[in-house]
Parts: sequence; C-alpha cells; structure tokens
Amino acid sequence: MPKQSVQDPTDVDQLSAAQIDERVEKTLEHIEAIRALWPGLERLEEAQRKRSVGRSLGVLGPPLAKLFAVLRPRDGKESALARSFHVLGDQDDGEDPERFEVELLERRLKRALAEQRVADALEDLARHLDDDVLATAETVIGPGLAALDLARTIARQNAGSRSILAPVLDDFRAMTKQARKPKKLAAPKDEASRPEAPRAEPF
Repeated sequence: MPKQSVQDPTDVDQLSAAQIDERVEKTLEHIEAIRALWPGLERLEEAQRKRSVGRSLGVLGPPLAKLFAVLRPRDGKESALARSFHVLGDQDDGEDPERFEVELLERRLKRALAEQRVADALEDLARHLDDDVLATAETVIGPGLAALDLARTIARQNAGSRSILAPVLDDFRAMTKQARKPKKLAAPKDEASRPEAPRAEPF
C-alpha cells in the first residue's frame, strides 16, 4: 500500500480551497462513472414513486426469488409446474406473451436488489455529507452573523468602508427582507369543486 503523503490532510477541515475544488471534481467524476455503469435507468415522477408496487421489493423479493428458482428450467428442460404459469405470460413485460419468462423476471429481480444495495450505500453517503454540511455551516454561521452585524455598524460610521461593504450589505438586506415577507396563502378552491353539504332529509 502506498504511503500517505504527510501533506495530504486526514480530516476534511484541513482541506485547502484548491483541495476542496479537486475533490468536488473527482467526486462528480465518480458519480458520472456510477451512472455509466447503470445505463438506461428509469426515472419516475414523485407520484409514481409513491404508488409503485415496486416499493414491496423488500417484502416480496425473498419469496419471489424462491418461486423463480423452483420454476427455472433444469438442464434446458421446463417442468410441468413451470408450464402451468404460462397463463401469466402476458403480464411479465417480456418478449413472448405466451410464456411466463422466469429467467427474465429472475434477472430483473436480481438487478433490482443489487441496485437497492447501491442506492442504500449512496443514500448513507448523502446523509453523511448532509450532516457534515450542517455541522460545518454551524461553525460558520455564528461568527458570520456577528461579522455581518459588525459590518453594518462599521458601514454606518465610515463612508469609505460603507462603499466597500455595500455589495455585502445589499445582499444581506435583500435576504432579510425576503425572509420577513409573509408567505402567500393557498388560493381558495373553486366553489364548484367543493363537496356539497349533506342535505337534511324531510321528516
């Protein structure tokens, strides 16, 4: 194993600006390389994700894997049991609507489970990065806000400093003004779309 350079930081807090840029570039290259390993991935809308039966993969994956293993041809021969499932041939999104394509379904199940492992690992990494974003930002925002307040005080007292600090304070002022804006309430639904109140039945 090659020895680590004494100048190579062992903690992200020691990274220089140039080293941060370098790591961003390398990380994005790695992400693109991962995408290239999985060409043709489907992308779903949020509504599709919520109602997809694929969400049952973790529960139904194991029994399906066992079923497909039982139905898989042995020595190139298909069992009578496997032929009984051909009535579902038009439901497997395969090439032959007259045949329940177990090999295709088995391969897709294996791929889905493998992709889930990768997705879980990437999600864990994303959460880890998000945590460090928050932890690092905490070390910046506190003194940063104090510095912005001090900058406003200096700008009020010194015209020369005010012109230098103007772009910073303009951004800060605009941000503060935006944050104080009341949020728009959702527009009331059309009267016609409202459910009709139940009518009292005559006695």
